[in-house]
Amino acid sequence: MKTAALLILLAAALAPSARAASFDCGKARTPLERRICADPALGQADEDLSKAYAETLRTFVVPEFIKDSQRAWLFEAPQCLENKTCAELFKERAETLRLYRSAKVYTDYGKDFDREKTTLVVYERNGKPWLDWYGDWMPDAYRPKPFPDGFLARDGGELIPAKGKFTLADHDDAIISLSDDKITFGGEYGMSLTARQGFIHGDFLRVR
Repeated sequence: MKTAALLILLAAALAPSARAASFDCGKARTPLERRICADPALGQADEDLSKAYAETLRTFVVPEFIKDSQRAWLFEAPQCLENKTCAELFKERAETLRLYRSAKVYTDYGKDFDREKTTLVVYERNGKPWLDWYGDWMPDAYRPKPFPDGFLARDGGELIPAKGKFTLADHDDAIISLSDDKITFGGEYGMSLTARQGFIHGDFLRVR
């Protein structure tokens, strides 16, 4: 009996990935899902991400934004080539979702989420003010497919103080005024995105 019990405990210890993944590994179909189930560290990162997503979805002021941005993130996640890289990617996404819980959210659509408009998330990352932007989605005119295909403005950067306002390192054309009630992208054009998507410009009101 003692030997049988020991074998059961040993088998459990040698199979952590089955417990760690956020889904049933018996139903794993994609290459990434199979890698998650085969690698304990990657499986744990996947489970931690799942928990962070669930908690942030429960408390975020625009929950549909969390759902939509997670779909966009998952669409690109399989591109990671090594398990260690994938685990770091999962950990980074989980940390971002946790930081979103204390963020201020600004939109040009109120609370009724619209990926073709703009969501701005202001929060603190590594002790510095940070801005994430998301939206302005449009389909590819040459091979139109539904979201998450198409073109999506999804990025972020540190808010750098500049003459009483803010700018961004990779978007020095941006002149950003930030208050508790709204965020304004000033200047003639605001912040340029892509030739297809145009600019982020004007006022975005805080969603509470």
